[in-house]
Amino acid sequence: MKVLQIGMGNNPGGVEAFVMNYYRQLSKRGIRFDFVSMYGEIAYHQEILSLGGRVFLVPNVKKDYFGYVKAMKKILSEGKYDVVHVNMLSAANILPLRLAKEAGVGKVIAHSHNASAPGMLRRMMDQWNRSKISRYADVLAACGEKAGRWLFGDQAYEQGKVTLLSNAIDVDRFLFSEEKRKKVRESLELTGSFVIGHVGRFQLQKNHERILEIFRQILETEPDARLLLVGEGELLPRIREKACEYQIEKQIVFAGVRSDVEDCLCAMDVFLFPSLFEGLPFTLVEAQANGLSCVISDKITREVVLDQEKVCCLDLEKDDKIWAEKVLSYKEYKREDQKKTKERLVAAHFDIHKEADRLLELYSR
Repeated sequence: MKVLQIGMGNNPGGVEAFVMNYYRQLSKRGIRFDFVSMYGEIAYHQEILSLGGRVFLVPNVKKDYFGYVKAMKKILSEGKYDVVHVNMLSAANILPLRLAKEAGVGKVIAHSHNASAPGMLRRMMDQWNRSKISRYADVLAACGEKAGRWLFGDQAYEQGKVTLLSNAIDVDRFLFSEEKRKKVRESLELTGSFVIGHVGRFQLQKNHERILEIFRQILETEPDARLLLVGEGELLPRIREKACEYQIEKQIVFAGVRSDVEDCLCAMDVFLFPSLFEGLPFTLVEAQANGLSCVISDKITREVVLDQEKVCCLDLEKDDKIWAEKVLSYKEYKREDQKKTKERLVAAHFDIHKEADRLLELYSR
């Protein structure tokens, strides 16, 4: 079976994690994924090639509409794909759905990975295009209820027209390890500190400026606390400047993009995630698999919460001091038994080994 994946970018984020987690499993079962990228390169390029996939670079549709259409038609015509899986952060660009449908692809999937979209133009395109999605897509899929309702509408969701595909992970990989904790803490000079962590791209929705504000309040009570930020993005320079302005840059570790995110999670004590909007974030699934206590915004779907005692959802309107107090309240919390953690994730459909079977069934039927 051949599947064409559309929607991955050049930075390893949530969509990219979803596709690659499933591809690593399905490639063992004879399923081949090919990929389309508009960004000159694609995340996980070398791994994709090692798994037997191909990567097609096409013009950016915003800069060269007709070039994009021509390239996509060629790929679809020559590829003879059984499935085209379009991963969507909004409905701003539904062109891949239409082109796949017009090419006669047997199954076209529109997959919602988000629950909001920034920018006036994108919101306008969303409103214009949403009603057209069902014309071209044979399957409506979403990472969770909130993402499904946002992109496809309440009626479609309530009528059972939206298939939920979990943001599943390799649970064993993310389980806590004392050895990894010690190694990372020593390498990043975090030994002995209370470490607040965050994993995510430096972009508007992740709300890094708010993270800094909350961390400033934490330092008032816990001056030896450290902030570990994993990721890169267009707002990184601005956040670095803010840290210097607040004179807290020496208490922050900007770790960049890491191939050992699971090890970095082991080094943390509390996970802070005040996002402005999300679909169903992988990083929170991974953090909970690691046994971390999490303080998150109320804009994030409760579907991601596996243990209400260790995950606190706070209103973004509450002041920084309240957020800081909640983070500090988890300081003495210990990670639970790994077996219980794994059982919890499997029961919630976040184990990739089981969820890959469900995606294969969706592709096949």
